[in-house]
Amino acid sequence: MNLARKKLILLLSIIISFIVILILTFMFAEYLSRKNAPQKISEIIDKVHLIDHYGKPFKNSTLKNKPSLLFFGFTNCPEICPTTLADLSEITRETTSNVDAINIIFVTLDPKRDNKKHLKDYIQYFDGNIIGVTGDKREIKKFAENWGVFYETVKTSNNNYTLNHTATVFMIDELGNFRGTISWGENEASIIQKINNLRKLN
Repeated sequence: MNLARKKLILLLSIIISFIVILILTFMFAEYLSRKNAPQKISEIIDKVHLIDHYGKPFKNSTLKNKPSLLFFGFTNCPEICPTTLADLSEITRETTSNVDAINIIFVTLDPKRDNKKHLKDYIQYFDGNIIGVTGDKREIKKFAENWGVFYETVKTSNNNYTLNHTATVFMIDELGNFRGTISWGENEASIIQKINNLRKLN
């Protein structure tokens, strides 16, 4: 076997090996993505016992087969939570002909202070498409974990406390599938495009 032929075989072997590794890497990444992806909200929502701001069970029927924007926070949040809810309310009002065309779900991470009455009073400051959700802290933890939400209690002065928490908005289509996220501080044009795309799915 001449030298040129050996070099060609070696080159082909390297290329084939690279392609195989690339395919395996892609398959493994896809596996991890599926494994770590949130369950459909229609599946996880029936495994937890939460209530809305009217005291009614928070179930699939609450979503009324509409796309949803899911956000975790707390009513004593000084900036991120009220800003996010106000922005989402305004943008959904401007991009839809009906304010109820899409759900905004606000799940409290502070059920000790955010009971149904407190939540109901709080969301009155925003448009009417927000669903406040509260319940037992263990049930909220289970629901939050499905989305990989991080939160922790931080003690402040006068025996008070605040929360550090994930400020991501999770986008869910009308069938309950997770369809991406909206980041804190994301450009308004980008948010509008994402919401429009979400409404076109299914």
